[in-house]
Amino acid sequence: MRVLEGLKPERVFYYFEELTKIPRCSYHEREVSNYLKSVGEKLGLETIQDDHLNIIIRKPATKGYENSVGVVLQGHMDMVCEKESDSPHDFSKDPIELIVDGDWIKANKTTLGADDGLGVAMGLALIEDDTLEHPELELLVTVSEEVNMDGAINLSDKVLNGRRYINLDSEEEGILTMGSAGGETIEVELPLNYENSDEYIEYTVKVTGLVGGHSGIEIHKPKGNSNKVLNQVLEEISKISDLRIIEIHGGTKDNAIPRETEAKIGIKKSDVESVEKALDKIKSTVLELNKGIEGNITIAITRSADVNKVLSKESTEAIMNLIRDIPTGVFTMIPDNPEIVESSDNLARIDTKDDKFIMIVSMRSSSQKSMDDLRNKIVSVIEKNNANYKIVNQYPKWEYKPKSELRDTAVKVFKNMYNKDMETTVIHAGLECGVINEKYPDMDIISIGSDLEKVHTPEERASISSAQRVYEYLRELLKELK
Repeated sequence: MRVLEGLKPERVFYYFEELTKIPRCSYHEREVSNYLKSVGEKLGLETIQDDHLNIIIRKPATKGYENSVGVVLQGHMDMVCEKESDSPHDFSKDPIELIVDGDWIKANKTTLGADDGLGVAMGLALIEDDTLEHPELELLVTVSEEVNMDGAINLSDKVLNGRRYINLDSEEEGILTMGSAGGETIEVELPLNYENSDEYIEYTVKVTGLVGGHSGIEIHKPKGNSNKVLNQVLEEISKISDLRIIEIHGGTKDNAIPRETEAKIGIKKSDVESVEKALDKIKSTVLELNKGIEGNITIAITRSADVNKVLSKESTEAIMNLIRDIPTGVFTMIPDNPEIVESSDNLARIDTKDDKFIMIVSMRSSSQKSMDDLRNKIVSVIEKNNANYKIVNQYPKWEYKPKSELRDTAVKVFKNMYNKDMETTVIHAGLECGVINEKYPDMDIISIGSDLEKVHTPEERASISSAQRVYEYLRELLKELK
């Protein structure tokens, strides 16, 4: 029996469950792309799979809509693959283990993939529905949205017929998105120097219990950053001992606020007794510094064995300086709307590997000036510590357009259905709409979606009733676009 059997809309949850059976982390989308291609072909519809594995499924307009402007429905097939540290789940082969809990669907200690599997499932259900009245439909499903938007960036600027575009990658019912931030990633690389020494005892420092979250839409919330918290622990220890880093690892995804970070450090044998006596105070000091952070922060400091190789004092200090001085979180708010984030960054990943310290910082902004200012601030810290960097994964912002017939119709249909106003907003997250807008400047674009919570974390969940309402709303909206 299917886990989601009996849930309404039946075909939406059928397709969503099928998608959860297919491994589809970013950069590993061939299997799911082939599945989507097979769905289109079985429906007897024109189906295109391009060289980058993007999928386009076309359905002709129904009677009376032949002269209407075509509509593109769009979602992305990849998902953020995050799991709890004690989960045995293998994202390369295991299906997502679904759980129905009241009105919510969630997964067993992993991300659910409703971002954007549920949007794609709605698109598939709409494209197969022969009772639906609609203009020509094109279902576009892209790859690698969660990492660098490669799918949208490499999409041909001549392949789409429609000029009305409904992105299905928003995460709150009743809110129509009409603009989003652009972004880029800074990759930092610091060469490391090691020293041979028999003067140190190895300790493991581990920070867990933070809740993490989406590094765009949740960056303004008190999520905390495990990389920063662990560095605070190291700084407290360094007040007592000339500690040396041996290795450090934190964060897993560029677009997820890091939840867990671990370091192996060397403490001088002559300082061990002093450090051991101060451990409780060190922990309480760091916890006090982070008392407003969501979750239940746990700091574990355990002794292991003698070591004979540690990082040099200079390399250790450079790592700690970079983690401390590179900002993370909100940089500026929109001047005319101080409730919306304008620019931010996420100190997403840190790692020692092959005699190098690697740091990944993801940036977002709806203002080019604020993006430039934030980048300059980060780069100054990098250069001060003699590290190297490069800018990658740049994608454009989606600017609000004052005039939009599609937006006006969407708002009207919502009002007619629910007798309340639809909220319109711009969001501090990257959507492929910005890329599409550059390729198709005459495209009329909106973004909507059903209620999702805690995306990009193992606590991600999707509302069943919200998905049903949004699907029915989409049916009415398409009917109205005559």
